[in-house]
Order: sequence, then C-alpha cells, then structure tokens
Amino acid sequence: MVWISILLIAAGIFLLVYGGLLFRFTLAVGLFVLGFSLALWLLSAQPPATRLLISLAIGGVAAIIGYALVKMVLHIAGGLLGATVVLLVLSILPTGLPDVLSVILILAGTGVVGFFGNRMGDWVIMLATTFAGAYAIISGITHLFPASVGVGADYVSALVPFTGPAFVFY
Repeated sequence: MVWISILLIAAGIFLLVYGGLLFRFTLAVGLFVLGFSLALWLLSAQPPATRLLISLAIGGVAAIIGYALVKMVLHIAGGLLGATVVLLVLSILPTGLPDVLSVILILAGTGVVGFFGNRMGDWVIMLATTFAGAYAIISGITHLFPASVGVGADYVSALVPFTGPAFVFY
C-alpha cells in the first residue's frame, strides 16, 4: 500500500501545480483520486487485493470519463469541487453518518455544485484542483503514516481524519 500512498501524494502535487495549465489531465487525475478513494472506502469489507483492483478500475474509468468530457469541463470541475467539499464537511462532523447517507450527500454535493459550475467561471477550475490536490495529499499521508496522523493502520475511510496530529499536516 506504500505505492498507493505515494501515488496519491504525487497526484495531489500534480493537481496543485498544473491545475490551470493542463486542466484536461488534471481533471482526469482529480477524478481518478476521487473515484479511487470512494471505491476504497465503500469496499472496505472486501479482501485487500480485490478492494485495490476494483478501486483502481473505478478510478481509471472516472479518469477516462474526465479526460473525454472536456467540453463539460466547468460542470465536471464543479462536481469535483462539490464532492471534495462535502467529504471535508463530513470529516468535520463530530459523529459519523452511515455510509449510505454519506454517499447520498456526496452525490448531492457533486450534482449541485456541478450544475452551477459554469456560472463560477475559471474560479471553479482553480478551486476544484486546489481542493482535490490537497485532499489527495492528505489522503496519501494518512495511508502512508497512519500512526503519525493518529489513526489505525486499517483506516480505509475516504474521510479526512481530523485528529490532533493530522491537523499539523493541514
């Protein structure tokens, strides 16, 4: 799993550095990170190898869709922004919601912000790549150094852990 953590950190750095310049590629990378993280979280009951392969496949499909739909770039960027913001808000909540309700809220955030993404103009691109890049880096650090962040080694949630040591990374 070390290489997955390094992949997430590298994807986050790519999103932060090239977000506005190579947006077609950053959109693919951002959707890969989002699809991979959500699939890894939702398939936590599966064996690790199965969970990893299915998560990589779902992330790859999301990346291909993001790369191919460049004409809808502002809407997709809005959806990416909405999903990461809802993930962060769900992470801040003191009590955990059931997974089904969390997924419904993530889809609602994706749809609402994605629908209004074109009204935000170029700001949605900057915000989406910034939020998704930061999310990918923090997710990679969480999986790479779980004890330092204050979570267990078996932490598979897509939510960002808001523990004392994790707050230092943010």
